[in-house]
Amino acid sequence: MTQVLPDPVIPADNGAVQSVFLRYCRFGETALAETAVDLTSRNFVKLFKDCELMDKKITLTFLDLSFTKAARASVGSLDTSWGGKRINYQQFIVALEHCAEARGVAVDALMAKIVKGAAGGPTLNGTTAAGGGAAKFYDDKTQWTAVAKNGGPTKVDGGPNAHIASFNK
Repeated sequence: MTQVLPDPVIPADNGAVQSVFLRYCRFGETALAETAVDLTSRNFVKLFKDCELMDKKITLTFLDLSFTKAARASVGSLDTSWGGKRINYQQFIVALEHCAEARGVAVDALMAKIVKGAAGGPTLNGTTAAGGGAAKFYDDKTQWTAVAKNGGPTKVDGGPNAHIASFNK
Protein backbone atom coordinates (compact mmCIF):
# COMPACT_ATOMS: atom_id res chain seq x y z
CA MET A 1 0.00 0.00 0.00
CA THR A 2 1.44 3.33 -0.99
CA GLN A 3 1.04 6.37 1.16
CA VAL A 4 0.92 10.00 0.14
CA LEU A 5 2.71 12.35 2.47
CA PRO A 6 0.86 15.63 2.90
CA ASP A 7 2.39 18.85 1.71
CA PRO A 8 4.27 20.29 4.68
CA VAL A 9 3.08 23.41 6.43
CA ILE A 10 6.13 25.66 6.21
CA PRO A 11 6.35 27.63 9.47
CA ALA A 12 5.97 31.40 9.56
CA ASP A 13 9.38 31.70 11.24
CA ASN A 14 10.99 29.70 8.45
CA GLY A 15 14.46 31.20 8.94
CA ALA A 16 15.02 29.97 12.49
CA VAL A 17 13.82 26.41 11.84
CA GLN A 18 15.75 26.20 8.59
CA SER A 19 18.88 27.51 10.30
CA VAL A 20 18.66 24.74 12.92
CA PHE A 21 18.03 22.22 10.14
CA LEU A 22 21.13 23.32 8.20
CA ARG A 23 23.37 23.29 11.32
CA TYR A 24 22.38 19.69 12.02
CA CYS A 25 22.79 18.78 8.33
CA ARG A 26 26.41 19.88 8.49
CA PHE A 27 27.23 18.40 11.89
CA GLY A 28 29.69 15.52 11.63
CA GLU A 29 30.09 15.84 7.86
CA THR A 30 33.74 16.20 6.99
CA ALA A 31 33.65 16.23 3.20
CA LEU A 32 30.28 18.01 2.93
CA ALA A 33 30.60 20.38 5.88
CA GLU A 34 29.99 23.52 3.84
CA THR A 35 27.49 22.19 1.31
CA ALA A 36 25.35 19.61 3.14
CA VAL A 37 21.64 20.41 2.77
CA ASP A 38 20.20 17.00 3.65
CA LEU A 39 19.78 15.57 7.14
CA THR A 40 20.88 12.07 8.15
CA SER A 41 18.90 9.87 10.53
CA ARG A 42 21.73 10.07 13.07
CA ASN A 43 21.57 13.86 13.15
CA PHE A 44 17.76 13.83 13.21
CA VAL A 45 17.90 11.78 16.42
CA LYS A 46 20.69 14.00 17.78
CA LEU A 47 18.49 17.05 17.26
CA PHE A 48 15.76 15.53 19.41
CA LYS A 49 18.24 14.45 22.09
CA ASP A 50 19.92 17.87 22.22
CA CYS A 51 16.52 19.57 22.57
CA GLU A 52 15.50 17.06 25.27
CA LEU A 53 12.38 16.04 23.36
CA MET A 54 12.74 12.30 23.93
CA ASP A 55 10.02 10.72 26.07
CA LYS A 56 7.85 7.60 26.18
CA LYS A 57 6.15 8.51 22.89
CA ILE A 58 9.19 9.88 21.05
CA THR A 59 11.71 7.06 21.26
CA LEU A 60 14.70 6.17 19.11
CA THR A 61 12.60 3.63 17.25
CA PHE A 62 9.79 6.11 16.67
CA LEU A 63 12.24 8.74 15.36
CA ASP A 64 13.85 6.22 13.05
CA LEU A 65 10.45 5.19 11.68
CA SER A 66 9.38 8.83 11.26
CA PHE A 67 12.61 9.61 9.44
CA THR A 68 12.24 6.59 7.15
CA LYS A 69 8.61 7.44 6.43
CA ALA A 70 9.59 10.98 5.45
CA ALA A 71 12.56 9.77 3.39
CA ARG A 72 10.64 7.04 1.53
CA ALA A 73 7.91 9.15 -0.01
CA SER A 74 8.40 12.32 -1.91
CA VAL A 75 6.22 15.07 -0.51
CA GLY A 76 2.80 15.13 -2.17
CA SER A 77 3.35 12.09 -4.42
CA LEU A 78 2.63 8.38 -4.43
CA ASP A 79 6.17 7.29 -5.33
CA THR A 80 7.65 5.42 -2.36
CA SER A 81 10.14 3.42 -4.40
CA TRP A 82 13.14 5.70 -4.18
CA GLY A 83 13.78 6.09 -0.46
CA GLY A 84 17.03 7.42 0.91
CA LYS A 85 19.29 7.90 3.85
CA ARG A 86 18.87 11.67 3.94
CA ILE A 87 15.90 14.01 4.03
CA ASN A 88 15.57 17.51 2.65
CA TYR A 89 13.93 20.45 4.43
CA GLN A 90 10.38 19.71 3.24
CA GLN A 91 10.68 16.08 4.34
CA PHE A 92 12.09 17.31 7.68
CA ILE A 93 8.95 19.40 8.23
CA VAL A 94 6.78 16.35 7.44
CA ALA A 95 8.76 14.27 9.96
CA LEU A 96 8.28 17.00 12.57
CA GLU A 97 4.53 17.00 11.88
CA HIS A 98 4.48 13.25 12.49
CA CYS A 99 6.38 13.69 15.77
CA ALA A 100 4.10 16.54 16.89
CA GLU A 101 1.05 14.39 16.20
CA ALA A 102 2.49 11.55 18.30
CA ARG A 103 3.26 13.92 21.17
CA GLY A 104 -0.18 15.52 20.97
CA VAL A 105 1.16 19.05 20.50
CA ALA A 106 0.91 21.59 17.72
CA VAL A 107 3.65 21.57 15.09
CA ASP A 108 4.44 25.22 15.85
CA ALA A 109 4.98 24.39 19.53
CA LEU A 110 7.36 21.55 18.64
CA MET A 111 9.25 23.80 16.23
CA ALA A 112 9.53 26.51 18.89
CA LYS A 113 11.03 23.97 21.32
CA ILE A 114 13.49 22.87 18.64
CA VAL A 115 14.54 26.43 17.86
CA LYS A 116 14.96 27.21 21.57
CA GLY A 117 16.68 23.91 22.45
CA ALA A 118 19.09 23.95 19.53
CA ALA A 119 19.94 27.65 19.71
CA GLY A 120 23.65 26.97 20.17
CA GLY A 121 23.78 24.28 17.51
CA PRO A 122 24.70 20.63 17.94
CA THR A 123 26.40 19.79 21.22
CA LEU A 124 29.56 17.74 21.48
CA ASN A 125 29.72 15.30 24.38
CA GLY A 126 32.96 13.73 25.49
CA THR A 127 34.88 12.59 28.51
CA THR A 128 37.94 13.88 30.30
CA ALA A 129 40.37 12.08 32.54
CA ALA A 130 39.78 12.37 36.28
CA GLY A 131 42.10 14.64 38.23
CA GLY A 132 42.35 17.57 35.86
CA GLY A 133 43.08 15.70 32.65
CA ALA A 134 46.24 13.81 33.64
CA ALA A 135 46.31 10.05 33.13
CA LYS A 136 47.59 8.54 36.37
CA PHE A 137 50.01 5.92 35.10
CA TYR A 138 50.93 7.57 31.81
CA ASP A 139 51.77 11.13 32.84
CA ASP A 140 53.20 10.49 36.33
CA LYS A 141 56.65 8.98 35.73
CA THR A 142 57.04 8.08 39.43
CA GLN A 143 54.34 5.44 38.84
CA TRP A 144 56.26 3.77 36.01
CA THR A 145 57.64 0.27 36.61
CA ALA A 146 60.24 -2.14 35.21
CA VAL A 147 61.50 -1.46 31.68
CA ALA A 148 59.59 1.80 31.20
CA LYS A 149 61.12 3.23 34.39
CA ASN A 150 64.62 2.55 33.08
CA GLY A 151 64.06 4.22 29.72
CA GLY A 152 62.49 1.42 27.72
CA PRO A 153 64.00 -1.49 25.80
CA THR A 154 67.39 -0.85 24.25
CA LYS A 155 68.24 -4.16 22.61
CA VAL A 156 66.78 -7.52 21.67
CA ASP A 157 67.75 -10.14 24.27
CA GLY A 158 67.61 -13.42 22.39
CA GLY A 159 64.44 -15.47 22.09
CA PRO A 160 62.87 -17.11 19.05
CA ASN A 161 63.44 -14.09 16.78
CA ALA A 162 66.89 -13.05 17.99
CA HIS A 163 68.52 -13.99 14.67
CA ILE A 164 66.32 -11.40 12.88
CA ALA A 165 67.59 -8.60 15.13
CA SER A 166 71.21 -9.36 14.19
CA PHE A 167 70.42 -8.79 10.47
CA ASN A 168 68.82 -5.44 11.17
CA LYS A 169 71.99 -3.88 12.65
